[in-house]
Order: sequence, then C-alpha cells, then structure tokens
Amino acid sequence: MRAAVATPPPTRIDVEELISGDARRRRHRAWTFAGTGVAAAVAAVLVTPAILAGEGNGPGPSAVGPPRSVSTATAAPGLCTGVTPKPTGPEPPLQSHDTVRDRPTEPPTTAAARLSAVLGAVLEAELPDDIVVESVQPSCSRPQFQYHPRYRHYEAVGDLQRGTSSGWFMVTVDASPASDEASCAYAPDERTCEVLDQPDGSVAVVSSTPLGEGVVQATVSVFRPDGTVVQLMASNGRVTRDGNEHVTTRTAEELLLTTAQMVTIGRTAGLTLYP
Repeated sequence: MRAAVATPPPTRIDVEELISGDARRRRHRAWTFAGTGVAAAVAAVLVTPAILAGEGNGPGPSAVGPPRSVSTATAAPGLCTGVTPKPTGPEPPLQSHDTVRDRPTEPPTTAAARLSAVLGAVLEAELPDDIVVESVQPSCSRPQFQYHPRYRHYEAVGDLQRGTSSGWFMVTVDASPASDEASCAYAPDERTCEVLDQPDGSVAVVSSTPLGEGVVQATVSVFRPDGTVVQLMASNGRVTRDGNEHVTTRTAEELLLTTAQMVTIGRTAGLTLYP
C-alpha cells in the first residue's frame, strides 16, 4: 500500500434536503452514532444511489464522493490536521444515550493520533501494494481520525486508487449503546444482511447494497466485546449531480476494500475507545 495526498475537496452540498421523513426515522434507528455531516450522507443512501459529499460551483454535472472534512484547529503533534472538524450545517443535539461502559476519558487529541496510527498500520497490512490510499484532508498524506463532539465519536474517511479504478471508505469508532444489540437493524439494507460471530467475541453486521450501474455500497458494523463499535463503509462508485438529476457512476469493477477486510479492520486490537 502506498499513500498519496488527495486533491483539494469540493464544496459540500446539504444532503439533508434529500432525506424523507421515513429515511430520517430509519437513520435515527440505524445510525444513532453517525458523524457530523456524514450522518446526513449515510442516511442519503436510503433515498439516493450514493453518498453525496459536494458539488462544483459552475454549471453542468458535479462530481461527488466521500464526505470531506474541514478542520477548525491547528494540528497537534503526531497529527496532520486539527482534531475537531467544522460543522457544515446546524449542529445536532448532543448524543446522550447510555453506553455499555462508561464513556472513555481519553483526550480526543490523544485518541485521534492513536487511532490514526492503528488504522494506517492495518490498511498497510490488509491492502495490496498496488492500492493507493488517499486522504480527503488536503494537509494529510493518509486518513486521520477526527472527533465529532456532538456525536462523541471518531471518524476517518479516505479514497482508494488502483490504476484508473477508484473507491472510497469511511471508518467510525464509537462507544456501543447500552440498549442496542448487534443485529440487521444496523444494516442500510436488511435484505442483504448477515450477522457473523467472530472468534474474539466480536459480532460483525455485514451488508452490501446494490446501487445500480454495477455500484455496490458495503457496510460493516463490528460490535466488540470491550464496548466499542467500529462502523465501516466502502463503495466502488460515485454520483454526479446535474441539476436535480443524480447519475450513478461505477469507478471500479469491484470494491477496492472488501467486506472481509472491513471485518478485519473492525476487529483490529488497537481500534478501540478503551485501550
């Protein structure tokens, strides 16, 4: 695996306007701990055929892909950008649900640096050498976790490149809600969902949603026995927006990050809120 710096990010669009009332209810149930900005993008898959992240400023179609992060703080030692991203819209209410363990007290700067190092190492171990991992943060050479205070979780997003093929992925690390169980209620598409028990006691909820034109969005939620839940998403496609039209475009023949690799990443020992 090689790392490369991503090109400057496009401007985000507000995908909340695309989400119907039913989709909002499903989002609240299935994505209680989705991130600032990304919560809307994740929910958008329920009503549109891809993650919407940005749009160009000129006329004609605009390319969109994984959510981009904008930092409001100077990077701390060991980090390439600030830990807390700038909200792209109205801030959501503070997530106050009970968790299976007391919420972690590790400082966000420390946790973001630790989690980013772990993610970088496992991506290097799992991905073949011909896949380039690109950061969506212009100042970073590899994906870095950022902390979303209102959702109390950490999130990293990256692009994948193999020759002319490309894709994207997102990783979220959160404390497991006390009232929730690992089930297909957390899969965007319950029809393709599997619940897989892992040897270490983790439970992986895996689903792959066809989005048309050969594009697939894979989602994996790994509920770990230590009280951490790691959510991963990946796709081999993107969407262009031309006025009110959304066109799905396949950017790779297959996922550049497979569901098996996503499960392995979610089970990685250091990818936890309770080190």
